[in-house]
Amino acid sequence: MADPPMSKAQMHLKHPDFVRVAGYSATEVIKTFNRPQKAVDMLTPYWIYVGEPMDNLPFTIYAYCMADYFRGSFVPRNRSHEMSMRMQQKVEEGGAQFEFRQEVEKILVKDGRVYGVRTRRGDEIHCDYVISGAYPNRVYTQMIEPLSEVPEGAIKFVNGNRLNVCPVSVMLILAGTPEENGFVNYNTFSGDTMDTNEIWRNSQNLTEPYNFLTTVCLNFANPDCVPAGYTHVSITNLVPVDPFLDVKEEEYYDLKRRLASEMIGKFIEANGVDFRSRIAEIEVSTPITISHYVGAWKGSIYGYSHSMDNHIVAKRTMEEEDHFIKGLEFAGAHALAGDGQAPQIKNGRLAAKGVLKDMKKKEAAR
Repeated sequence: MADPPMSKAQMHLKHPDFVRVAGYSATEVIKTFNRPQKAVDMLTPYWIYVGEPMDNLPFTIYAYCMADYFRGSFVPRNRSHEMSMRMQQKVEEGGAQFEFRQEVEKILVKDGRVYGVRTRRGDEIHCDYVISGAYPNRVYTQMIEPLSEVPEGAIKFVNGNRLNVCPVSVMLILAGTPEENGFVNYNTFSGDTMDTNEIWRNSQNLTEPYNFLTTVCLNFANPDCVPAGYTHVSITNLVPVDPFLDVKEEEYYDLKRRLASEMIGKFIEANGVDFRSRIAEIEVSTPITISHYVGAWKGSIYGYSHSMDNHIVAKRTMEEEDHFIKGLEFAGAHALAGDGQAPQIKNGRLAAKGVLKDMKKKEAAR
């Protein structure tokens, strides 16, 4: 069972350091360490997985990510999808039922409370609670029926949250072992600069080659991910979705090819081994890819930004005010705990706790 939430007094007493740094950016706190710039540069690359430059990234978020990074991790043998399938299996053992390929088109609301959903094929399912994986952006503007049930505060909430980053990735299968292709570890950060403000500026346009990349060679975590004698590689930059919103259909495939060529070239320049002649398979994904196949709002899979003006500590204090329709909870990267595998589990738990809390209120009112 999860620990009950702490009061402000308990937080000050038990976690004074957390309270002390809660209002500061990662840059502001790291400056107090008085470390050489090279050491600071080595501590900053992980910011890319949160999607804000260090000057605008809350230190609490940065510290949480770095704690995870230094603690180490595990990679499922059958990819992260295996985790989802295992969790599904466990939930089904508890009596739940899954219905795949049954897209919910409308969430039915009356007098400020959920009473069911309607699927795309027309089935109407009545229920007291809905936990939505769709972004609030879509839910509050397209899915609530009738839309007159959407309070003004919900629209303000959507407009006040800035979408976070989304990956542009080049996924490769290379002939030859990782060592033959120049890979010596699982994760490599490379770029022309370690200035996160400059990296952020660069990532917001489609005219310059990306100046910072994170590259993963999966073989080092999962040797059986590809047949023996091959290398599995992904080269990624995490970018805002905005630059892709104005890409014309007739320009898209040329853009993907150019981005892939630039990213491969930049990594080879840093890594020193030209593996282009060994490419056996290649796929390129952009926010447009994510939007098409996953349906995430505008292609964003990292939820909302974690920034100094949209701080998780403030979000936590606004939980009740940001809950607009009774019986409707959200679970996904856009929910309170943010993006990443572990935060997704946390978001799911928070949504479930929201349902249980409301059920207790209804029971007590009877």
